[in-house]
Amino acid sequence: MSKQKKWKIKGLRKEKNLYNISRLVLSQRLNSLTESINEFLKSESEENLHDVRIALRRLRYNMEIFETCFDKKKFISFYKYIADLQDLTGSKRDLDVLEGNYKTLISDSKIEADKTVPQKIAEKKSELNEKLKLELMKFRHSELLGEFSKLLE
Repeated sequence: MSKQKKWKIKGLRKEKNLYNISRLVLSQRLNSLTESINEFLKSESEENLHDVRIALRRLRYNMEIFETCFDKKKFISFYKYIADLQDLTGSKRDLDVLEGNYKTLISDSKIEADKTVPQKIAEKKSELNEKLKLELMKFRHSELLGEFSKLLE
């Protein structure tokens, strides 16, 4: 049995109108995001962070396609919320990459480096991680999520 590809949308048929397709696609993207957030909050691994980032990106970019199908005010408010979460996850990921690159540079180059840099990176990562967890928990219970979910019913 083959596994469904991540970008495939279950139930999508060419016979459906654009509004119904948009609700189907965005519902599945939102469910995927919710599942990814739940996994990240259980285990804050880089892989789970990556999955949240991908789910945010897929939802956001699909929202851009279907914006005309929905009430603009409610839709744009939720879109901005998703964009802000995507930016926050990107900032966290940037620090993960910086930390890895810094360690590689130091070990490969055998150069003297400021010993406080790794600690500063770790502190900033911890700070951002706590902010991200809080924002993701807020997201799961937000009024905007509830309103957006109603648009998709």
